[in-house]
Amino acid sequence: MASSCFGCVCASPARPTMSGRLILATDIDHTASALRSLALRLGLRLTVLDPGILELYADDTDTFVAAARDELSIVEADEVRCLVAPLDSAPLELFAQAMRAPSLSASGARIEHADLVSLFDAEHDAFYSVYQPIVDLADGDVVAYEALLRATSTKGEQVMPDELFAAAHQAEWTGMLDRIGRTTALRQAGPWLGDDKDLYINFVPSSIYRPEVCLRTTERAADQAGLRMDQLVFEVTESHLVRDVAHLDRVFDYYRERGCRVAMDDLGSGYSSLNLLLRLQPDVVKLDKEIVQSLPSPVSIAVVSAIVSIAHAYGGKVVAECIETAEQADAAIGLGADLGQGWYFGRPARPGPRPMAAVSGGASTAAR
Repeated sequence: MASSCFGCVCASPARPTMSGRLILATDIDHTASALRSLALRLGLRLTVLDPGILELYADDTDTFVAAARDELSIVEADEVRCLVAPLDSAPLELFAQAMRAPSLSASGARIEHADLVSLFDAEHDAFYSVYQPIVDLADGDVVAYEALLRATSTKGEQVMPDELFAAAHQAEWTGMLDRIGRTTALRQAGPWLGDDKDLYINFVPSSIYRPEVCLRTTERAADQAGLRMDQLVFEVTESHLVRDVAHLDRVFDYYRERGCRVAMDDLGSGYSSLNLLLRLQPDVVKLDKEIVQSLPSPVSIAVVSAIVSIAHAYGGKVVAECIETAEQADAAIGLGADLGQGWYFGRPARPGPRPMAAVSGGASTAAR
């Protein structure tokens, strides 16, 4: 995939200008020294405006930012603030802007991934969702769909979410992409989902600072799509959970207060899975892909049995995802899983004029 550029939650995509006044802010003396040495090698000069505040004038600030990002370690580049400032900025205004500026690491990423700026500018045309069916394992009926974000590059190529979110994370623009994923899923599901199916939507908790503010666009998108809040299941992977469980708990509470349900993905993949399950008690638990695909191995059976027992004890439902064979489906049913998802039941697809149905495999033999 060609590279990309992402921005903050509320701002439009932007990148450093090709020439101008570059301000770098760092509290680490050896980092400032490394930046001055780099400037000298490039025939440039960094001026100290104030302790920790460096200034550079260049015809091509992008080249210096990219070189500095490569010169420093990841930890060093993350703590340097990087700002392309107007030539006539007042000192006090300049210092305030520098403290809020993105890191040198993020600024370098925005330069490296600059060719996806156009996708953000044309959000409704560039991004779309594909939807994968989720079935009731008791009878094989489709009861929900999970929305999965995709993009079309300027060359007409499909861009997958792992590429999108990796670039967004580097550029500190995950919040924007996360918001696009939620609103795109809702907007494109509205015309066909109906009122008897649920919609699973992925989200990144770290992109939601204050739920009552950050999730307004999600609520507005659901209303515009004609979808009820009780049809929505907001899903987060365990890799995001362990960073700030208390914050995720608050986000879960906010969604539930509005009638939505919440789901935890990839349960069983991390050392803290059962503790998280007990503390958060999500409405839906999705079993980790590798555990499901290892069924009916004894270890996988033990893990799935434990998760199913805990979830059912407080009234939660369990989804066995990434099911690819009848044997895996039968094993999941035998262990008490409620719902199934995977290529055996249907692959992700773009919506058509009618509601989609599971098209691959069908219900397992145990459910027929």
